Amino acid sequence: MKVLIVDDQPANQVMLSGLIKRFGHQVTCADNGIEAIDIFANLAPDVVLLDVMMPVLDGFQTAPRLKALSGDVHLPILFITALDDQETLLKCLEAGGDDFISVPFEPVVLQAKLNAHARVRELSYSLKGKNETLAYHSNRMEREQNVVRHMLANALQENETEYPFLKTYLAPASEFNGDLVLSKAGPLGNFYLFVGDFTGHGLAPATGALPVAQTFFDSAEKGLSIANMVEEFNRKLVKLLPDDMFCAAFVAELSANGERLTYWNGGIPDALLINEAGAVEKRLVPEHMALGILSPEEFSSQVSHCFVEKNTRLITYTDGVVEMTNKADERLSERGFEALLLRYARERDFEGLVGSFQTFQQGQEQFDDISLVCLDCETTNLPVNQPDTNVTHLPFRLVVYLKENEIKGRDPIIKLVDSLSHLEGIRAHKTTLYLLLAEAFNNTLEHSVLQLDSGIKETGHGFDEYYRTREARLAVLEGVEIEIDIEYKPDNHLLSFSISSNSENGFSEYQQVSEDDEQQAFGRGLQLIRNFSSHVEWRDDGRRLYIEYDLSRPHA
Repeated sequence: MKVLIVDDQPANQVMLSGLIKRFGHQVTCADNGIEAIDIFANLAPDVVLLDVMMPVLDGFQTAPRLKALSGDVHLPILFITALDDQETLLKCLEAGGDDFISVPFEPVVLQAKLNAHARVRELSYSLKGKNETLAYHSNRMEREQNVVRHMLANALQENETEYPFLKTYLAPASEFNGDLVLSKAGPLGNFYLFVGDFTGHGLAPATGALPVAQTFFDSAEKGLSIANMVEEFNRKLVKLLPDDMFCAAFVAELSANGERLTYWNGGIPDALLINEAGAVEKRLVPEHMALGILSPEEFSSQVSHCFVEKNTRLITYTDGVVEMTNKADERLSERGFEALLLRYARERDFEGLVGSFQTFQQGQEQFDDISLVCLDCETTNLPVNQPDTNVTHLPFRLVVYLKENEIKGRDPIIKLVDSLSHLEGIRAHKTTLYLLLAEAFNNTLEHSVLQLDSGIKETGHGFDEYYRTREARLAVLEGVEIEIDIEYKPDNHLLSFSISSNSENGFSEYQQVSEDDEQQAFGRGLQLIRNFSSHVEWRDDGRRLYIEYDLSRPHA
């Protein structure tokens, strides 16, 4: 340990130096404060013994200047004094002194005080080192956060939220949002929406937004189907995310006329369709696992479709909404949220609904990210890109046979439509063709093969019962084959589809559906097929559904 003695009395210097050297320490002496300050930087003493009364610069003036020179490391200063009045001792402490050494010097007391203050000095060095390490990691984290912040800002540049029919409320629990809300116009006047909730919140889940956002914007610009989108989202997230992370998501596409909603719900709370009267018209329940959990082979990208009435609104939100708490530690809950929603729904008061959240929280700390989206299902009035009218001039015919393994597995219609879209002029119709073929395929499977009764959907829990029965019958399906016959006739730009199965049962239920019945749950599949086809008929006594699609018609 290096000790600096600052005293104008040679006798004190000699006596203290002798004692301290016997303790095994290095000693340097200065005659006054100015000399001590001059040698301080090169010496870097661990302890200073400082006389109170000195010429040139006394101890009261020297102590604060030495403290300042020591920087962030504690410098113990022990005043040497023969004075014992309280006023002088108090003045020493106020000047920066840490202790006193009285004259005459007691070797045992002096050694004990030097050792004690040396330990404090050592602790100060240790603390300084830890502070420097913390500062380094803090600066490094800040740089990394700036990089992620920059990347997220660039990735979300294409996010389009300024639409008259779209309202959003985002309240992250930390600087980086684990929730993700994306929206973008499609090429056909359609509109895409993504609402995602990554596990946790903060920097880690926020980084998962990068591949999702890039895929979403690229897919929306190309006009890809929701099924294609979620399949690609899942493929990327399975590779990227650790085992304990996933992304619950609701992905939807609103048609240009605002009458058709196509959606996929994987783990997000029920999305709600609110009618003009402000009541819940339909719940779009989660039917799939969240993104990033299942392998591509296990993952289901099957979408759902529904027709929406005029002035209907879609409300979707993340679980942070229903899990928010107030000061009494009471959760808002789904029932509480829907009560607030219906209170403001009739007046379409989105801001009032958001304000009710803050009223409920009562300033309580937020523990999860909160996202709320309201989409008015109306004509989008978005620009329509002119499709490629140079349809291939070559006629072709493609016949696909789907056996039970393909029927039970991943959505086979995606691959079929992907193959068709590589042909000249057909890509622009990809979304519509997928909807058309998927609905026809599902009708063949559910009514001709599985013999499901669509009337069940009209009961209280009909949809749940219907799809439970569907899964149960599909699991034991054997010896079934569905044939899809596709033919293109270039003379009139007609693409025809003929769908049938080797089942003895046909579409008799649908042959008898009236136009009024098409408005019911069990007739809307037929309504969709009619809307997008130029011709529909049943052949072979109702066992074969024949559809014609005009590639020269404008897109819906």
